Amino acid sequence: MFSRYLEKLRSNGRRYFTSEELIEDLSVSKVAARSGLYRLKKEGKLISPLSGLYVIVPPEYKPYGSIPAEELIPIIMKHLDAKYYVALLSAALYYGAAHQKPAKFQVITNTRIKHALEFGQVTIELIYKKSLADCPTQDFTVSTGYLKVASPELIAIDLFQYSKRVAGISHIATVLSELIENIDENKLIRLAEDLNVIHQLQRLAYVIEKLDIIDEDKQKNIVSRLLAYLNTTNRPYVSLVPYISRTGYPRCKKWKIVENSDFESDV
Repeated sequence: MFSRYLEKLRSNGRRYFTSEELIEDLSVSKVAARSGLYRLKKEGKLISPLSGLYVIVPPEYKPYGSIPAEELIPIIMKHLDAKYYVALLSAALYYGAAHQKPAKFQVITNTRIKHALEFGQVTIELIYKKSLADCPTQDFTVSTGYLKVASPELIAIDLFQYSKRVAGISHIATVLSELIENIDENKLIRLAEDLNVIHQLQRLAYVIEKLDIIDEDKQKNIVSRLLAYLNTTNRPYVSLVPYISRTGYPRCKKWKIVENSDFESDV
């Protein structure tokens, strides 16, 4: 009965359902529903990313233990009625700038979910952010709807804002070396102002200036525009890597950066 229910849902284009819907559609008790759902999960036909929410795992995805993260996220966020965007290294993939597929699918959301979601080979890292206002995104079409992905400018700022989550400054440099062609320097400045993170522009400009980039004109345009802007601001010195001691390291006067870490791009 329960397997046929999944087949019927799939034939109607449904990818997920709630326990309440199953109980109503099949006219079964909560106990019977719980037992049936447990068996389907054990057989790898279902996953339950949130209490009461069940996502169908088609046969082609059964070896992976889940549908892909990019298809799962729109379902989860719609169920939670939460705001979100795909972020950091996962977002960079959509602009051809992640260098390699990250182990975790990184999502920033305004809803607290205390632990990573792990199903088979799929791991989703959920990062809480109180407000997502002024965070520009772009919609990408997936089979379960639209996936909201951070803009290139938001990725660039977030790489420094959440630097501990992206494997360090050298990894940031690698991503930026490929992301730079998608970055609009004027949008970048406006976004930093909106988010009140001007200090991240200092780090960003310092790193970009030191990269070996094929499009040198693009690099020079961004660096010169950021320098012109930053020279109009009253800014203190900031550490290149905020979670490393800044004591005893040289300082870059141009960008007001404490050079407390070396870095090297892999590109």
